[in-house]
Amino acid sequence: MAWLTGRLRPGEPMLLESAGFVFVAAGLASWFGLSYLLTCMTLGIVVANRARHHVRPFRSIEGISEPFLALFFFMAGYQLDWLALPTLGALGLAYVLARIGGRLAGGYLGGLLAGSAPETRQRIGACLMPQAGVALGLALVATERLPELGYILPLVIGATVVFELIGPPMTLLQLRKAGETGQGYQEEPDE
Repeated sequence: MAWLTGRLRPGEPMLLESAGFVFVAAGLASWFGLSYLLTCMTLGIVVANRARHHVRPFRSIEGISEPFLALFFFMAGYQLDWLALPTLGALGLAYVLARIGGRLAGGYLGGLLAGSAPETRQRIGACLMPQAGVALGLALVATERLPELGYILPLVIGATVVFELIGPPMTLLQLRKAGETGQGYQEEPDE
C-alpha cells in the first residue's frame, strides 16, 4: 500500500487514496477478527516508513485529522471510570516513574548507538516525554480484549494528562538548551 500512495497524481497523495486504504485495512481487520485500531495504526506506520517516492505521504489528511483525533480522545475519556483514578496512586506513580526512566535511558542509549553528540544524548530522552494517541489506543484495545484489566485505561489516561502537561514544555526547554529553536522551518516538496 505504501507503494500505491501518490500514484493517481504523481507525488501527491490524495484523500481518496487515504480513505480507501483505511477502509481496506478495516475490512481486512474485520475479516480476520483483528482490532481495527491496531490494524489502522500498523497501516500508518508501514506507509510512513515505506512510501519513499514522496516526502509526506499523509499530506492529504492533515487538514481533516483534527475531528477524528477529537473523536478518538472523546471515546477514550468516555470509557474512563473516574472513580478508579484515586485508587491507582502507587501503580500510577510507578508507571509514570518507569516511563520517565525508560525514556531517559532509551534516548541516551539510542543516541549512543547512533553516534550522536554527548549533549544530544543527554537531552533526547526528555524530548520523548509527550504521550497521547498510541498509548491510549493500546489501552483501549487492552481493556476491550481483557476486561479484567479495567484499571489500565484510567491509568494510561491519567498518565497521558500528566505527560501532555509536562512533556511539550520540557521538549521546548531541551530544544532551547541545545540551540535548536529559532532555526526556521523549510517544508520539503513532494517528489
